[in-house]
Amino acid sequence: DGQTRLYVNTGAEMGVSEPDIVGTIMGETGLPRKVVGAVDIRERHLFVDVASEHANSIISKLNRTQIKGRSAKVKVA
Repeated sequence: DGQTRLYVNTGAEMGVSEPDIVGTIMGETGLPRKVVGAVDIRERHLFVDVASEHANSIISKLNRTQIKGRSAKVKVA
């Protein structure tokens, strides 16, 4: 379906919400909202589906940023 699921090392326990992760991806990459699909937030991590064609650039940009004051660690789930 053209989507790649990414693992991110922040979750509900750190106060991260869906708008936080979507906004971070859009802000760091300049990509439009439609690139980001479903967001599944768990207690200590989250999963986010992104357009496969942009997955590698999203991973590399997010791994150099912070989400809610924590260094993000992002990889393919």
